[in-house]
Amino acid sequence: MADEFGRGLIPRDYSAFPSGYLSCAPSAPNDWIIPETEWDERLKEQQANKASLLDLREDNYEFLKSLNQTNHLLCWGFSTTKSAMYEYAVMGTPIVLSPWFTAGMANGWRNVGGWGAQSLLEMRNTGGVPMEACPEFSSRYATAENKALAAKRKVIEWYDGSESRDRNRALMISAFLISKSPTLDFNHLSHSMAGCCLNKLKPNLEIYCDNSWSAIDQYGPKGLYKLSGSKAIPDGIVIPRVIQPVS
Repeated sequence: MADEFGRGLIPRDYSAFPSGYLSCAPSAPNDWIIPETEWDERLKEQQANKASLLDLREDNYEFLKSLNQTNHLLCWGFSTTKSAMYEYAVMGTPIVLSPWFTAGMANGWRNVGGWGAQSLLEMRNTGGVPMEACPEFSSRYATAENKALAAKRKVIEWYDGSESRDRNRALMISAFLISKSPTLDFNHLSHSMAGCCLNKLKPNLEIYCDNSWSAIDQYGPKGLYKLSGSKAIPDGIVIPRVIQPVS
C-alpha cells in the first residue's frame, strides 16, 4: 500500500471495548443474520435486480463517489460517515456529509487514529453536517450553527459485531444482502472503510469497500477497494440501523 494515502485504524481491544459496549450499538442478534443457505440465491437476486449499494452508488455518483482523507489518520471517521451517506441515499435523500466534522468532534480535532465504533458514537450524539459546512479538518468549524445543523442528521442506532471474524463475516454478508453499508475495520490494512457491496461468494469471497482515497483506480474501480478471501473478512464491524430523516 502506498505510504502517501492516509489510514489510521487502531485495532479495537475487545477486552476493553467488548461487543455492545456502546448503548446505541448493541450486539447484533443471531436472528438478524441471514442463513448461509440463502446467501447464493439472495446475491443472484440482488445482482439481477441491480439492487446493491454499488448500483445505488452508480446512480448517485455525484454524492457517493469516494472521499479523500489525504494524509490524515482519520479513516475511522470517514468510514462511518460514508456508511451514513449510503443510508441517506437509500432513503432517497443523498447528501455528502463531512467526515472531517465527524472525526474532529469525536477526538477533539486531533489527527489521531481510532476504530469505527468510536466515530459512530459521534454520528449518534452529534450527527453530521454537509461537506460545505466543514470542508476541512479544523476546529473553527465546531460552531453552534454546525452543531444545530448536525442534530438534524443522526444515525440513532447501530449494530455491533464482535471479535469473532467468522461472525463478522456473516454480519457483513447479511448487511450487504439487504443493501446496508457496514463500517469495516481491517487490521491487516490498518484501515477502516465503508462497505459497498458483496461481489462474489464463490469460489472466493469478494467485496468492494468505499475507500477514502478519492477516486483512485489503483485498488479497484472508481476509488473502490477490492478485497478477496480471508482478507475480505473484517476484524471489526458496525452496521447503521436507524437513521434520522432530514427535517
